[in-house]
Amino acid sequence: MKTTPMILLLFAGVLLMAAPAARGEVVWHDPWLNWDFINTLTMTVNDFAIVVDDPDGTFNPDPNDPNQVLIGMPFPFFAVSSQFADYDGDGDLDTMLKWSGADVVPDSFAHGGLYMLGSGLVLDAFWSINGTKVGWSTPITYERTRIDDDPAVHMELTIASGFFKDEANPYWPNQEAGWMHIRTFVNIPAELLSLEDLNRGLELDVLKEMDLEVPPVDAETGLPIGYEDTIWGVPDSFFDVFLADIPPEFASPEYEALLYAEVVSQGEVVGQFWNLNPQSPEPAALSLLALGALALIRRRRRS
Repeated sequence: MKTTPMILLLFAGVLLMAAPAARGEVVWHDPWLNWDFINTLTMTVNDFAIVVDDPDGTFNPDPNDPNQVLIGMPFPFFAVSSQFADYDGDGDLDTMLKWSGADVVPDSFAHGGLYMLGSGLVLDAFWSINGTKVGWSTPITYERTRIDDDPAVHMELTIASGFFKDEANPYWPNQEAGWMHIRTFVNIPAELLSLEDLNRGLELDVLKEMDLEVPPVDAETGLPIGYEDTIWGVPDSFFDVFLADIPPEFASPEYEALLYAEVVSQGEVVGQFWNLNPQSPEPAALSLLALGALALIRRRRRS
């Protein structure tokens, strides 16, 4: 009887990885996002807030689950204020996420990460003092990962619309924000990286030495994106970065794709951004189930 759950998990994992997506299907994966935010204001702050579109009211990451929330540094606390307001005026209530409990002086940074399961777009982000917004919105990046049935991996980037709409920004209405130093990696063994690894301590050159880097391509023009290129965001639109075609043997949740970029505003670096997703032509939740099954199998074999 003790082996029955293991057999079921093994069966589920094999089925999920063996069954390809329907021909012509595009699968969107809920992204694993990590950010560094640089305090570009002239004052010390003690909170950082992110507002996320939550049309179904189901986005509620658990701060006690390290696979969903990276509380990060220097903040010791993370809280979710679900369904607090219709922030973007689209008729539904949205969700605010807040890191807090530590001072961040000008020109220093804070770090945090989330598994965006069930979320919509990141709408806005800003520094605050004891819960009250100060300064102007930060150009936070939201990413969604697309896996075509080839399979091929694309990562589509956008800047939160709140940045462009914030009239407190001294550059309003001519704000410029985007990404530079974009680097992409594919075929990374899933056990190599987790949410907590995605920070400035991650040595990207180690991945390069493992021949996992491929030159990213602007999917609209088909042209490679150079390491020094700055790609400017456009309000309410996505920039499509094509990473690579994935050989069938790597098209499973046992392998992941990573995108890294610096976030720039008016030509100044204001943050960094990491995204990690399974290279599976299956919905993210199913991929994670299969990956969990494989992890249990590995532990079973070691015991």
